[in-house]
Amino acid sequence: MPTLVTRRKRGTKILLLERMPQFKYKAITASGRTKTGVMEASDRRQVIAQLRGKTRRVLSVNEEKTTPKASNARLKKFGKKTKEPGGADRPKTSRAISFSSLKGRFTSKELLGLNFMKRLLELHSSGMPLGDSVRLLSQRISDPQLKGVCGTIWKELSEGRTLASAMSTIPTIFSNSVTHVIEAGEQTGELVPILQKIVTYLDERREIKAKVLGSMTYPVFIICVAIAVILMVLTYLMPQIDTMLNQLGGKRNFAAHLLIESGEFMKVGGPFILGALVIFGLGFTQWRKTDTGLKVTDRILLRLPLVGPITRFSNLFQTSNLLATLLASGLTTTEALRLTERTINNRDLRERFNSARGQVNEGVGVSTALRQNKFMPDLALDILSVGENTGNLVHSLTEITKSFRDQLSRHMHRMTVMVSSGSLTVAFLIVAIVAYVMVSSIFQVSKSIG
Repeated sequence: MPTLVTRRKRGTKILLLERMPQFKYKAITASGRTKTGVMEASDRRQVIAQLRGKTRRVLSVNEEKTTPKASNARLKKFGKKTKEPGGADRPKTSRAISFSSLKGRFTSKELLGLNFMKRLLELHSSGMPLGDSVRLLSQRISDPQLKGVCGTIWKELSEGRTLASAMSTIPTIFSNSVTHVIEAGEQTGELVPILQKIVTYLDERREIKAKVLGSMTYPVFIICVAIAVILMVLTYLMPQIDTMLNQLGGKRNFAAHLLIESGEFMKVGGPFILGALVIFGLGFTQWRKTDTGLKVTDRILLRLPLVGPITRFSNLFQTSNLLATLLASGLTTTEALRLTERTINNRDLRERFNSARGQVNEGVGVSTALRQNKFMPDLALDILSVGENTGNLVHSLTEITKSFRDQLSRHMHRMTVMVSSGSLTVAFLIVAIVAYVMVSSIFQVSKSIG
């Protein structure tokens, strides 16, 4: 319905007639049919809120471009415009817009990005606009590296870029998955919950990796000591024992013969083997950067005994967590799925999710599409199906996110225990074999002397 607005200008009463924005929507009815139409509302959230009570699932909501009509010959907008820190105009009388997905180990640069997001969350969640928060950080931060990051992002924001595009200019600090999630938060207009999710997820991932690295420190130390002992035995002790046996006319046993020949082979062929491994590693790295190599290696990665489940549940945890946040922020299912897909790191899982997203756009249920593409475990899909049928999809996604986090922690603990136990066992076996060869060779020398 049109809205009548009265304002005065220099003693003259002006009557303006403003129309509410019109939104074209597409949704799935309770009977499973696709329904399209046009609805007037103040914003997209209001349209989605009204449709959720009348339809099973909202697919898309797009604002139509309309020109407002006025009863006067000339139509003026309310309020003076002022510049936002990002460079966009907004009415002065309106409330300022408040914008209230890893790989690899945590490096110092990744920690720098995490610290920036924590400081930004502290200021922005308190009510300070996004641009003012970044500008204040660029002025008050004492750490030179973090100050440089804040200054770079503030420069990009002042030129009119979004936070996600500004962060994407520093790819060594902010990964693509993080910038995609930030972009999703900016599109929903609720950046604070998104920042909280990112900070929580990165902190949890860092804690898990810290536990793994801490539990692996002792086995790695033992393995390094064992390798040092073996190298010393092969290159120094065994040649001397072999020389003594030859001088005394003794014979070396099979184990000693094997170690001595292995040492001679390593002296001659070791550099060539090392060079071949380096060349193979460089070639494999370049091949994996190609589209085919990335697909093949990611598919194989999911099938590995220990690393596969960790990779799978890590991606599922991030996907379900982000999807629940986006849906709770008011995005439609179609837009939430599109933005979530860009944050999936594993190429094989991303292709499955893309196929499921295409089926959802055609009217298939979310749980049904994910089940057909084998994206999630059956138990999680059963919970998701219940939430979809009852209209409480966000709650179901939150529950399966907790389940994925618990399973990820359990698989990480299992891998840590198995790798630690296996490493210690192999190291002790190698040392035991070397000790047996040493003792038997010494006895052989003593026998020859006698």
